[in-house]
Amino acid sequence: MKLKKILLNGLLSVALVSFSSAAFAQEKTEEKIEATETSLSSAPKPEDNWLKICEPLDNGEKACIMRQIVLQNGQFFGSFMLRNDPGQESKLLAVAAVPLGVLLPFNMVWQIDGGKPIRVPFVLCDKVSCTSQLVINENYVNSLRKGAKLSLSAKTQRNKDLVVNINLAGFTSVYDSDSALTFDQFREQSTGTNALEQQLQDRAEQIRQNKDEGTTPATQ
Repeated sequence: MKLKKILLNGLLSVALVSFSSAAFAQEKTEEKIEATETSLSSAPKPEDNWLKICEPLDNGEKACIMRQIVLQNGQFFGSFMLRNDPGQESKLLAVAAVPLGVLLPFNMVWQIDGGKPIRVPFVLCDKVSCTSQLVINENYVNSLRKGAKLSLSAKTQRNKDLVVNINLAGFTSVYDSDSALTFDQFREQSTGTNALEQQLQDRAEQIRQNKDEGTTPATQ
């Protein structure tokens, strides 16, 4: 598989995760029970907020993706993903997702702590979420490093505010760390069904067609 296709599938997998599979939910529950029984004294670390996946490029550099998923009552509530790929024209790309049922014309608002809010258009919706994406720069990454919370806001169909809070604790240490899963390791740990895999492939094709040309890098 070519690296570009791997990165695209990885981008998709971390931007959107379906929790509708009963088998997936059951396995995760069993994993949590086992983890509780084997490490009762271990406390969550800030780094646990983030999953990092990297793949080497031909020039010796790495293309990496970091993600955080937010759940509410055990269901998908939102996610944030940062792609750092030196092999792409737009090296730094951020993708945020919120649940379905939002008013698309109002866009999604990204805000780090009390900083300047950025209104980001939605690019697509599927069966689970609506997604916005933004080409960013190192200044924005530095704001993520210094921040405590990234708020993703949208308007529901009832004109109510929907806010997803991304915990930025651990972002800096994970971003700077050389420790990461490979895409092969990530796929081995994934337990989605064939239907979910097809959904991811379909979404990859949509993202492939949705180029970021003309997008202005965000600053903070």
